[in-house]
Amino acid sequence: MLNRKVIAIFFSPARSTKKIVEAIASGIDKDFITYDITQGLNKSIELSSTDIAVIGVPAFSGRVPALATKFISQINGNGARAIISCAYGNCHYEDTLNELSNISVEAGFIPISSGAFVARHSLFPELGQGRPDQNDLDKAEQFGRKSVMHSRIMNGGHQQQSDNKNLRPQGHVPLVAKTNSNCNFCGRCVQACPVGAIDKSNPKKTCKKTCIACTRCIDVCPYGARKFSGLMYLITKKRLLDKNKLRKEIDINIPL
Repeated sequence: MLNRKVIAIFFSPARSTKKIVEAIASGIDKDFITYDITQGLNKSIELSSTDIAVIGVPAFSGRVPALATKFISQINGNGARAIISCAYGNCHYEDTLNELSNISVEAGFIPISSGAFVARHSLFPELGQGRPDQNDLDKAEQFGRKSVMHSRIMNGGHQQQSDNKNLRPQGHVPLVAKTNSNCNFCGRCVQACPVGAIDKSNPKKTCKKTCIACTRCIDVCPYGARKFSGLMYLITKKRLLDKNKLRKEIDINIPL
């Protein structure tokens, strides 16, 4: 590991992806650098070909969030090796890993491994409740360590890109978090929203067209003032809970 920096890069509105990425990075080197790109890049990020990046996003309807794609594309990978990861809410991650791998290649990274990890579902927290748990995080550390030890791509070569032409359509969740009487207009949700969907003068107003339902506002609110509700929400929650009752485990790929 001499002369190599380990860099954790994540888009993590609800902070579950952050936990997973940092666990993977710590499996390689406890002294790693962190870039939280949830609200964009506040400075240019340029890596070296000797670096190892751990890149993580949540799966949004089986895809990489469009905003995460934009931010990762602004990073200069410079040939750094990359461990690709995604978090999903015990349902399906579908095209997320393949898409993220290709986005990373286009940003100048060389993917060496990939892993999908279960996290509490941000929209429906009863799904994947308590995940990632300690067992998940231990496995994430092992995954990081094994990726560097065993991957045949670490010292040369290039992981083959898959086809991004047949990805499922980028979905838009027709749900917006509503504000209850606990709101005291502190403005934390306004500051934290990655897309600026919450009205600065009245945080109880959220632009439906702009909101990406990332649940960042719910996660940062110290008063529990924001949540999803309504008939469509309840019907969708029941359907997903009925279909995804069994605990799913991590899905990893390390070319040997």
